[in-house]
Amino acid sequence: MVVAPDAFAQRQLGKKKGPTSKIYLAEAIGDSEIQTGGKIYAARQATAFDAPGTVIETTAGAHTAFVYSNGTGMFVDENTRVEISRFVQEPFQPDRNSPADAPYEPSISQSDVHVAHGAVGVCTSQLVSGSSMSYSTPQAVVNIRGGKVSIETNANETIIDLLEGDITVRGGSKDIGGQILRPGERAVVRAAPAGLPPSVTISRIPPEAMQASDERVSVACNAKKTVTFEIIERKAEEGLDSPPASTSGETGTPAVPPADDEAGAESTQEIVAKPTVPSAPPINIVISPDRLPGT
Repeated sequence: MVVAPDAFAQRQLGKKKGPTSKIYLAEAIGDSEIQTGGKIYAARQATAFDAPGTVIETTAGAHTAFVYSNGTGMFVDENTRVEISRFVQEPFQPDRNSPADAPYEPSISQSDVHVAHGAVGVCTSQLVSGSSMSYSTPQAVVNIRGGKVSIETNANETIIDLLEGDITVRGGSKDIGGQILRPGERAVVRAAPAGLPPSVTISRIPPEAMQASDERVSVACNAKKTVTFEIIERKAEEGLDSPPASTSGETGTPAVPPADDEAGAESTQEIVAKPTVPSAPPINIVISPDRLPGT
């Protein structure tokens, strides 16, 4: 019974190949690198990449914010390395192109992300039935079922703060059951001597640490409002091998680098990212009283 939900999700994803999932770079401050499709790019705001296999690395004083094509926002703090091991999606449900900050993800998705070191903030939409989201670190595995989560890790310990939602924290892959966190709680997972499982300690989030966790999550949530994702039919076969269009600037980062994964190989559709454009504020024309008739 423990493996039934995952098995169900696998069957659901296997019914029809979905389009290659995407991540959109909503904010880039400082020097960061993105490795995807066998190439390394300098992080450049308002660019999109194929998500599976992508590695994100920030330096001191730098940070980035991304949006997955299922509507999840992710803030990547300075000195952090994030590896998107797996992120697959089913075709979007009818009339469910993903608007900015949508309350529900547009289709079933499965993601496995590894935070090698550093800190991230995660802000999700409501995951649909059959979806799964896992963030791992050297000491812990975090199964996220929705909400706002801050994860910070180094060589010795992992700190998980849950601000909102529902997650389960496990001390490594051998911890089958795990512990459920409630909003406002912190899990500290510490490395143990060789042969012993990591220890997991649950407590309230210290007041002095709440601001840092809240800031990470807030940037991730704000990133969700900067882009929408839509499904379009893929280009004709003869156009698939043409070089990708590049953005202007010194980095030459492609808007969508070529890549293929298990979900998109047979799909006739592709996901495109469309940055949102703020609506123009109303123009209030003020007329001086001396210009009014009869004055």
